[in-house]
This record gives sequence, structure tokens and C-alpha cells, in this order.
Amino acid sequence: MAFGLEPRPRPVLIVDDDIETLAAERQLLAESGFRVIEARNGSEALRAVQDDPPAVVVLDVQMPGMDGPAFALELRMGLRRVPLVILTGVDDPRREADRCNAEAYLAKPFDAQELVSVVRRFAA
Repeated sequence: MAFGLEPRPRPVLIVDDDIETLAAERQLLAESGFRVIEARNGSEALRAVQDDPPAVVVLDVQMPGMDGPAFALELRMGLRRVPLVILTGVDDPRREADRCNAEAYLAKPFDAQELVSVVRRFAA
């Protein structure tokens, strides 16, 4: 590594199949100073984790293809200890967070400051 170059901060990975939610999360977190990468489903998210290991993952539960719980299982089986924040519109987000062995959960529609706060707590 060259002198004078600081390492890039580890990104926040947001995983959601809803384009509008993904865009809102990306804008909010980027404006709050985070480097953001994104995926539209669990399979894309697994590739992203390999390419650019995140500091924290904000994960939707219900997605086509590989859903949130399947992604979480694959992530944990790969012995990757990455904090997971579940962001979901299901009736019982706590149950989904437990299924994914997540550190935190937020319900959709999410509160912007709450999302930034929980990401900041786990990305530190």
C-alpha cells in the first residue's frame, strides 16, 4: 500500500428487491457519509460480500430467488461475521430478525434517522 493513502471504509450493503426502497436507502446512507453497495436479491448480495466485504448488511426478508433468511444462512455458513439489520414490511419483523440471526430490525416504512442510527452503531 502506498504511503498517504487511507484504506477505503468498508461499505454498507443494502439488499432489497424494491427499486424505490433501495434508492431511498442508498441516498439516505450516502448522504450520511457511508459508502454504499447494493444488491437486488440474496445471490447478488453473496457476490457483493465476496467482492467488497461490508461492515454491515441492511437486508430485506421477502425477495425473489434467494430471500433474506436464505442469504443470512449462507453468509453465516461461510463463517462471515457481518452484522445484519433486517428491514422488512412483514407483520412480525422481530420473528424474521430471529430467523436470520440478525443484530437488529426495522419495520417498513422505516424512519430515516433510525436507519442511519442503527447502521452507524454496527458499522463503527
